[in-house]
Amino acid sequence: MVDLLLKGGEVLDPSQGVRAKLDVAVTDGAISQVAPNISAKEARRVINVQGKLVVPGLIDLHCHVYDGVNQTGVNPDLAGVLSGVTTLVDAGSAGCYSFGGFPKFVVPQNKSRIICMLHISRVGLNYQPDLSRREDIDLEETINVINANKPLIQGVKIRAVGPGVPVMGVEMVKLAKQAATEGGVRLMVHIGDRTAGDGPTITHELLPLLEPGDIITHLFSGNPGRILDQHGKVLPELLEAQERGVFLDTAHGRQNFSFDVARAALDQGVRPQSISTDLTIPGRQNTVHSMTEMLSRFLALGYSLEDVIRMATTNPASALGMDGSLGSLAVGREADITVLEEHTGNWLFHDTEGNDLHGDKALEPVVTVRAGEVFSPDWGPHPWGWLPELAS
Repeated sequence: MVDLLLKGGEVLDPSQGVRAKLDVAVTDGAISQVAPNISAKEARRVINVQGKLVVPGLIDLHCHVYDGVNQTGVNPDLAGVLSGVTTLVDAGSAGCYSFGGFPKFVVPQNKSRIICMLHISRVGLNYQPDLSRREDIDLEETINVINANKPLIQGVKIRAVGPGVPVMGVEMVKLAKQAATEGGVRLMVHIGDRTAGDGPTITHELLPLLEPGDIITHLFSGNPGRILDQHGKVLPELLEAQERGVFLDTAHGRQNFSFDVARAALDQGVRPQSISTDLTIPGRQNTVHSMTEMLSRFLALGYSLEDVIRMATTNPASALGMDGSLGSLAVGREADITVLEEHTGNWLFHDTEGNDLHGDKALEPVVTVRAGEVFSPDWGPHPWGWLPELAS
């Protein structure tokens, strides 16, 4: 007996190179069959998804969901299963002194899968500036907390910005890298420093420290410390990092996405690998809005539908070293599934620098399946729902 049958949709699964009209059956929380014309007679529940896209559960590689602890932390299920996203990666909301609430209070209270990057700052984002001096880093305890909380913790996060830069320079990144290495996890580095002014930045110095599997986030930031030099050329250190396997994440956020930087970087051969939100409460309200809106922005930048789905499923699963369990509709996998509807219109998008971008396609979440359990998206982040702003 099949527990759930998604009937009549177009399956788009970049992990298997599949794009076809297929039904998807779920039994005991796992994908049991993907095939045309599966009989509905033996299904306990059938959902008609005719005309919709059925894709692997979306993965947001950079968000902030320390709900109830950090002031700007979004409720995980609001950012997750109620937004078409099955897996959330919290990018350093907690440090080693403040992490305990995640496994005790946040993870058990939510249906969305949660994975964490541990901030190298001992207090995480509970206090800002988060990293001002060497004493803000407790290297030994950071490693202890990583080892005590695997697999929930999958990386170390550092914001290579702020008052710690003129005080410590690239040494702060070296310490974060040491913690990641000794903890046996990857390093995620935030670049783009809106507070730097004419002060120093360290992006060009930190890039050579990164190894295959480490992650650069806020790839298209327009702030000081961005990946372009003063002449608009991509830093050679960034291109070298890309070639040796450093993972490039885009993470829009409230202050770190420039359409002009994106266009210049893409024209010069930069290949972003994932689309993520850097979602916070004010970000959901004012700039980012949703994961599906981020995907729609990349469609407007010229990416294909297959590209944006890959960048929100297969690629982030690989970045986490979890491509054997996430980011695919392969039979036998846990049933993490997102159903989307593609709309045509004249949509208007804004970056964090006040620039506009027009697009003719937009994606909306319709159904989320997480470990076989079905969720309907909430109303959406805009007063009118999920779809982006219409151009006048």
